[in-house]
Parts: sequence; C-alpha cells; structure tokens
Amino acid sequence: MKKKAIFLIALLAAVSARAQQSGSEFARFLNDTQLDLTLRNHWKYLKESEAQSKEVHNAWGQAAALDFRSGWLWDALGFDATYTRAVKLGASDYFATRGMLYSHGSGFDKSNAGGFGRFGQRYLKLKLGDKTFGLTAKGGWQQLKDYGVLTNSYRLARNSYQGYSGTLGWQDLKLDAAWVERSLMFDSPNSVHFLTLDGKPIDSIFTAGLSYKADGRYLSWNYGEAKDYLRRYVAELVWPLAPQWALASQIYGSQALANYKAMPTAKKQFDDSAWHYAGELRWQEDPWIVKLGVAWTHAEKKNAVGYYDRHLGKNSRGRFNALTSAGKDYMRDGELALTTFAEYQFSKSYASAVQLNYGQFAWKNNTVRTGEVTWINRWQPADKALEHLSVFAQLGYGWSYKNNNSTPVLNAHGDYMRAPSLSAEVGVTWKFGLL
Repeated sequence: MKKKAIFLIALLAAVSARAQQSGSEFARFLNDTQLDLTLRNHWKYLKESEAQSKEVHNAWGQAAALDFRSGWLWDALGFDATYTRAVKLGASDYFATRGMLYSHGSGFDKSNAGGFGRFGQRYLKLKLGDKTFGLTAKGGWQQLKDYGVLTNSYRLARNSYQGYSGTLGWQDLKLDAAWVERSLMFDSPNSVHFLTLDGKPIDSIFTAGLSYKADGRYLSWNYGEAKDYLRRYVAELVWPLAPQWALASQIYGSQALANYKAMPTAKKQFDDSAWHYAGELRWQEDPWIVKLGVAWTHAEKKNAVGYYDRHLGKNSRGRFNALTSAGKDYMRDGELALTTFAEYQFSKSYASAVQLNYGQFAWKNNTVRTGEVTWINRWQPADKALEHLSVFAQLGYGWSYKNNNSTPVLNAHGDYMRAPSLSAEVGVTWKFGLL
C-alpha cells in the first residue's frame, strides 16, 4: 500500500506537468486538483472500574493520510480518494475500547494491538448548478459528517461508509440524502456490515435531512432508518437572541422496528423507543464563550435502566451534538443532566476551557448521581509557517457507578456503588499541501 501511495504522487505530478503544457480540458482538471498530507498523533487513556475491577484502557498511535481531491472534468465530474497508514506506538490491555488501533486477535490482550492501512475514501463526484441552486453527489466510500442522522469520528483515521449521497442546495436551504450499506471503522482496514446488538446484519441505512442556515440561525430536521431495525429522528436548532446571546436545542429519538423488537431483552437499549431532549443557553463575547445546558432522557426498559444510544447499530456512528455528549453517560432513562462549559481565549493561538457535567436518576430507592470535570485545551499557532498545525488535549475526572449494561449493581444494603474514573487525551495534527 505504501508503494501504491508513492506511485500515485509521482504519477499525478508527471501527468499534471504534461497536461498543463497541452492547455486541454484535462489540464484545467489537474490545475484544480489537490493532494494533501496529514500527520496525526493521538493518545487516549481511561482508568475506570464501572463494569469490572479497576482497568486501564490505553492506546497511542501515529497516522499519515494522503488526501486526493480532483478538479472537475467539464465542470461536472471528478473523483476523490484518501489513503491512511497508522502505526502503533503504545497500548495496554483493553486498548480496543479507545477505537484507535487494529485488534489482530480476540480478547483484550495488548499483544493484539497493531497498525493498519486502507483507502478510507474513494468515490466519484458530480456537481450541477452553482451555490445559489445546485446539486452535488458522491458514489463510493466516503465520510459523512453530520449528514442526516449519520456522522463520523476522528481517531487516527475517520470512519467512512460505502454507498451514495447527494446534497441539493438552494440559497440558505439544503437537502441531504444518503443510502449506505457497509462501513470502515476508524480503527480497522476491513469493511464490515452494520450489525444489530445481537450480531445480525443490517442490510442498509437510509437517511435524509433538511437544514436552513443564515444570519446566525440554524434549523435542521433529519430522519434515518437502519433497515427493519431502528428508526431515527434528529432535530437541532440555534437561534440568536442578541449579539452575544443564543439559544440552542437538540432532540434525538429512536424507535424500535421488527428486528430490534425480536432481540433478547438483555441486548436491548430500551423497550420500544428512546428520546433525548437538550437545551442550551450560549453567551459569547471575546475572549469568552460560556454555555449552560440541561437535558432529559426517556428510554424505558423493563427491570433495567434503559438509555438512548446515539448509534443506529454496531459499525455506524450516529449524529449527536448536545453538551451531554460523553459516551452513553447522561442519556439514561429518567436522567436529568446539567452541563456547563466555559472557554477563555488567552491568545490568537491558545484557548482553554472547563466543562462540568452532572446527572442523576432514580433506581430502586437510590438517587444515582454521576459527574465529570474536564479541562480542555487547544492550540493552533498564529505563525503562518505553522498555520496547519493544531494540538488538542484534555484531562478529566469522573464519578459513576458499578453497573451491568448501565443498570446499577447494588451492594448487600441495596445501595449503588461509586466508581471513579480518570481520562486523558492528546491529539496533534499537521497538514501539508503537496499539490
């Protein structure tokens, strides 16, 4: 794979030089072609004792990604491709939960950890019209960021989907639609089917969304369906109240379909439906950004604690942009969650923030309380020579509870048991333009 990537760069450079001399349509196509190299170093750490004795989940790796974006033939057709090579720098047992390194064997042993290489994107693209009114479409392996009810996540690589997508834009309105049938996860070179929670294949996922964005206002409504398994709804809103103030809200819903209902109860996240409602008040005035949020979840499950899971099944990534985003924490049935976020921009290059999350719900005469304090830092140099370098780091302490699939495990006195956690993450990304 490494030889193929080097050959691709050399071939593009040679063809581009020849085509520019010819003055042909193909020359104009190559003049607009771009090739970027992105270096990504990422470390993720978690020490917790929620579902077992105290364990450390640790993974560290380095990746290099070649991102090719072609120009347009006849101002209508093109193709893009992304090749990523990731290597292991360090790992502990349970490394696979960090979603960074490829597991070459079964179980949780660190000896299974390794790197991977793959073409995460390779698709044909089409455009018709212009920014005022136009259509863009893709067919093949592609990344879908907040596209309908689907999204992607970034570790050493991004997850991607095989299928078709299209966006129809008219002024400030946008209509998205996508149909996908397989995925590449961010820690693997292998394409896989979407799966139910009991391991059965999901044929496909369809999603569509309508959004409006103008003058600081943003409204989005999205629908999706994992065939015969789950139906998903996503609504997001941002509405300015004054130059420094804005309201935001998110509503996320899942509805069980036939194959979900047929699963064993122990595998289900909820019985029939799950909903997560969130609202935020935002204030921004340089150098401050402050957010206050409240959320509540309805996800009934008989004789257990149900929860809203953002994903539409295994090997997919579901759209979720609320402040309560922290795994499945703060999304349990009957849970009231409160969140605060405050960021201060110390300079053009450096900003630091603190986020506090608190949640509580009732279970068998217990008020189960969980929380998290996270210190977040981001640095992006203002120096022109380093403008494509960015560093992200966070450190968090949390307190949760001993559980079995989110349901509290009680001691002999009928009380839930606390389970503290410590987490950390550092990501360094540097992008270079090659063409």
